[in-house]
Amino acid sequence: MAEKIVPLSKRYEAHGEPFDSVTLREPRFEDLLALGEPYEVQRAAGNNVVIENVDTVAAYVRRCVMAPGIEKLGVLNLADARLVRDAVIGFFMVSAQPDAK
Repeated sequence: MAEKIVPLSKRYEAHGEPFDSVTLREPRFEDLLALGEPYEVQRAAGNNVVIENVDTVAAYVRRCVMAPGIEKLGVLNLADARLVRDAVIGFFMVSAQPDAK
C-alpha cells in the first residue's frame, strides 16, 4: 500500500506529542465506494474547471491519516493544512494506465 509523508513547515505539539510530518495511506476501493470522488471536472466557457467537494476531501483526510492521528491535526496552520489536503487529493490526480495485454 502506498503511503505519503507530508513534511510540515514547522514542528507542532498536540496532546503532548510533537510532530513535524503527517503520514497518509493511499485511499482504498472501499473508501472510494463509501465517499466517492473528492472533486469533479466541469466544462465552463470552453475550459475545464475543477470543483472540489470539501466534505468529501475532509472525509478522506479523516480516513487516510495514519500518523500522528487525526485528532492532533487541529493545531496545523493554514499552509500546512492545505499541504495535507493537497496530498490527499494528489492520490486521485495520478491516473495509472492498465498494462496492455
